[in-house]
Order: sequence, then C-alpha cells, then structure tokens
Amino acid sequence: MKFDSLAVRCLDSCDQTTRTVAEDALKLVTKPRLTNPKNQTAFIEVALNPDLPTDAFRVDDAGANTVGLTAQSRVAVLHGIGHILRDSRFADDRFQFGPWRGTSVPDCPLRGIYLAFHNNYYNKASTEELIGYFQELAMWGINTIAMHLTHVPKHDTDARARQDKINHALVAAIKRLGMKVGLLKAANIPNEKISPSIAYQPFPDTIPARRGQPTRAVCPSVPDGLTFLREMFEDYFDGYQDIGIDVAITFPYDAGGCGCDQCWPWGYRGYATAAREMSRIVKSMYPDCQFILPTWCFDVMEKSDGEWEGLSKLLAEDKSWVNYIMADSHEDFPRYPLENGVPGGLPMVNFAEISMWGRFPWGGFGANPLPHRMQNIWNQSGQSLAGGYPYSEGRFEDINKILFARFFWERSTSAMDTVRSYIAFEFGTEAVEPITEAIELLEKTYPRDQHDQEDVTRAYELLCEAERHMPDWARHSWRWRQLALRARIDYEQLQSNGDHSDGLEQALCELTDLNHLHDAWRCVQPPTRAWHNNRTATPAPLPPGAEN
Repeated sequence: MKFDSLAVRCLDSCDQTTRTVAEDALKLVTKPRLTNPKNQTAFIEVALNPDLPTDAFRVDDAGANTVGLTAQSRVAVLHGIGHILRDSRFADDRFQFGPWRGTSVPDCPLRGIYLAFHNNYYNKASTEELIGYFQELAMWGINTIAMHLTHVPKHDTDARARQDKINHALVAAIKRLGMKVGLLKAANIPNEKISPSIAYQPFPDTIPARRGQPTRAVCPSVPDGLTFLREMFEDYFDGYQDIGIDVAITFPYDAGGCGCDQCWPWGYRGYATAAREMSRIVKSMYPDCQFILPTWCFDVMEKSDGEWEGLSKLLAEDKSWVNYIMADSHEDFPRYPLENGVPGGLPMVNFAEISMWGRFPWGGFGANPLPHRMQNIWNQSGQSLAGGYPYSEGRFEDINKILFARFFWERSTSAMDTVRSYIAFEFGTEAVEPITEAIELLEKTYPRDQHDQEDVTRAYELLCEAERHMPDWARHSWRWRQLALRARIDYEQLQSNGDHSDGLEQALCELTDLNHLHDAWRCVQPPTRAWHNNRTATPAPLPPGAEN
C-alpha cells in the first residue's frame, strides 16, 4: 500500500528527547520527498527496549499502515529508522514500506567517523547543518563522532570563551542524538609557543615524508616537558563533565613525535609515556571513557624501528590504561597486528584513509567514491576489527563513509552492494545501474595517471543521462551535486586540453559554495582561478598517491 506522508508515533517507553530525535530524523529524509501530504499517512511506531543487544533494533508489522520499530537505545532508533527507509520505496511523491522484518544487530561496537577540523567543511558549516549530517550518518549505522576540536590558548580569554561555547554546544548536540563523542589530541603537540628547553628532537622519516616532522612539539622525556603535557591534556579535555566524553584518542605521528635518546623509538617510549598520562588524566575526569592508542606510521622505514614489537612487550606488562589499539596506514593495512596479534591482546579499530588518497586538493574535484579500494582494505583487516574511525576532511567522501558504516554493521557485506543501496536510497531506484557503472569509472580514473578520456566521457554521460530520470528531490541534493560535479570537472579538464575553461570554473565555484570553502584551508579548496592565483599558502605534505 502506498502513502503520501509518513510520521513517527512514539510509545511510552520513549522519553521526549528520543521522540524529538526520531521526528527530526524522519523529517530530514521525507520532507523533500513527500511534498503533497493528503490523508493517507503511514506510521513508524517507536519503542525502546534496553534488553536488546547494544544498538540493535527490531522491525515488526504493527497494523495496516504501521511498522513497529523496537530499539535498544536512542541511537538505535536512528539506525532502525534509516534501515526502514532504505528498505522502503519513494516514488511519484508517495511512500511504500519495504518487506524486511526481523532483528538487526551490529557486528562491531565502535562504528565511528573521525572529523578533522582543519578549516574545512566541518569548521564552516553551522552546528545545525552538522547535526543534520550526523543524524544521516547514524541512520546508516554510525554511533560515534570523533573530533579534534578547535582549541584556543587560555591567555586569549575572549576568543577562548567563544570557542569553548561552540565546542560545548556541538558535543552536547551529538550526545543528544544518543551518539558517542570522541576527542582526539596528538600526544605532544601544543597549541601555543613553548620553551626551547622542552622542544622535541627530529626523528627518522621516509622520503617523501610519511611521519611528518611537526612545526613544534614537546619532548615528554624532559621533566618540564611532561609537566607541560599533563597541563595541556587537562586543559583540552576539561569542560565536558556535565555531558560526558565517551572516547579519547591520542596520535603518534603526522602531528607528533620526538627523536631524542630517551624518546626514540617513539612508538613504545616517548609516545607511550605521553599517552599513558593522557589516559590517566582523561579517565580521572570521565571514568567510563574508553582510551584508544593509535599506531599510525609505526615502523614505516625500510628497516624497522621496532615500534610494534616494543609496544607489544610494553602492553604485555601493563595494558590497564588502554582499551583499544588503532591501526591503519596510507596504503595497505599494517601487517604486524594481523600476523603477530594485536599488542596486549586488545581489540583493534581502524583509521581508514577515505579523504586524502589519490588527488590534491582533497575534495577539490567533488566526490571520490572508492568502493573497490575500500573493499580491498576491509578484506585485509575486517575480520580483526572491532570497528573504526575513518578519517574525514569533508562531505565529498560521503559514499566512503557509508561503505565503512555498513562494513562495521555487517562484516560480510560487500562494497558494491552498499553502493547500490546508497544510490537507490539517495537518487532513486531507476538510477542504480547507470550510476553504479559511473562510480566504478570515477574510481578507476581518480588517480591522474589513469585519467582515460573514454572512461571519463562515459562516466559523465552516464550521470547526465541518470539525472534526466531522477526525481527532483534527488537532483537537487548535495550528494548528487558532489557526484555530478566530479564527473563534469573531469570532463571539462579533458575537453579544455589543460586550459582552465569557463565551464570548469563554474563547476569548481559551485563545489566551493556547496561546501562553504571560500576562505577554507587551501588543501581542501576546489582549485578555482583564485586558488591558482594564491601562491602564498603552502599546502601540507602530501601522502602517497596524492597529486600536487
């Protein structure tokens, strides 16, 4: 049976916040799709049952025009609503429930996304817009948002007060959705000037650099340096006691490291010293907080520095301060924890690179769907993971986020099945086959050395044809514009034989508007004519596979 409107009906087991969250989530999806409500309304009847497995939900028939949703938690309500909507069909301004009934339980407990607040979309969008996006991610199964929030030194009193208010409001809004909040802080990177007496020493790195020498960093082996870091951790994590922080994450490299005799090898000496202090301080503030210890860029030199092995020995003696190990790399998943076991026998999460791989500026050309690459990484590591926090620089890699959301929910799911589900839900069922083919071509041609004219043209034509048959709500969505602009930008670049055409400029400017990037970090801005004319800003070191 088809309906022209859809509403939530919450039972007494739901508190008012859960009711509001459920109603807002449903409205977010249905408002652009069901624009002519009459008298035929369908209902999702929501109840909470904390006895279900964590974050699980159950869908049952509850009447001729009603589907029942019983969820373990508030965020599970969002998971369940998303599942019901994706299983259903929107067509011709009407709605029809899908056939799926049963109970769904996630495979991985930590299903997160790490948002890099690097003067990119996440800094520029309003809190309201961000929360809407987080709701949508939760409807795909994400339960944790991790961030490195903008932090102002205490001496700048007014600016600090303003930023603290913004940070607090964002954390509170995420928690209101029932999602967990994670905060990340690099192990020894200050956000203010430091005395030379506590400064780090350079350390070995690859060419081109993978670990990245920091602009400034603190040596934790110097007593005054460790005291400085303790105060820094206390200052960064303080202020959320009324809300709670669920996850704390440090980081060894890219931002961090010290090569002095007492700190090196960094991965199990200086880094472990600083990380242990962070864990102690965070857990004293938030006793239920989980501490994640990342291993990014451990042993990347041709000759091993012994970081993995050293950390394994250290945690064999005492792992009480760590809850999870985080592992990942620029390319393939690290072999050590897969072949030798996770240090300390701890559960492991990933930090998948979904943003920076393949081109520069990151997101500057529109969507970067990489389903086959992500499937390969999951095939290497998925059976060993308890979840993860893919690294995000904006919305342009939305499809890649959803790939991991679904991997985390059901390990055996395939990337291409998720791509088809994503297309059907976001762009309409008639668009599935042409857009699926286009996405595979967009992945194939993402590295510039594979920018084949026939493939680029075919992807562009497929998306142009698909757009003609899409419903208006899909055609005008930001997800579609990210994808369509990517194909158009590639096509315009080939057609103009290296010149910056007016058509290319128009597409890049639209992408800039779409993601609020006019005064953003150069590394994430679309390369408009103004971007090319601005030679004063120096981009960050690029990871392997990126194009400068």
